[in-house]
Amino acid sequence: MVFSLSALAQEKTPVTEADYTNSSVEMADVMRGDGKIYVLVGVILIIFIGITGYLISTDRKISKLEKNLHS
Repeated sequence: MVFSLSALAQEKTPVTEADYTNSSVEMADVMRGDGKIYVLVGVILIIFIGITGYLISTDRKISKLEKNLHS
């Protein structure tokens, strides 16, 4: 198991001065160019809305149980 973990490790890449001055994000540029960035934002938005809806419904159920308990 230890060997398999070390086999998956990445090689060290030295950090150069150009890395500090680089202001572009290649992955985001490629995804934006392909139109995939909108799919990614949509999926993240759907997940966020789903989690928010679940939390709201759970809160309502808990509030209803608390009212029944105190009645």
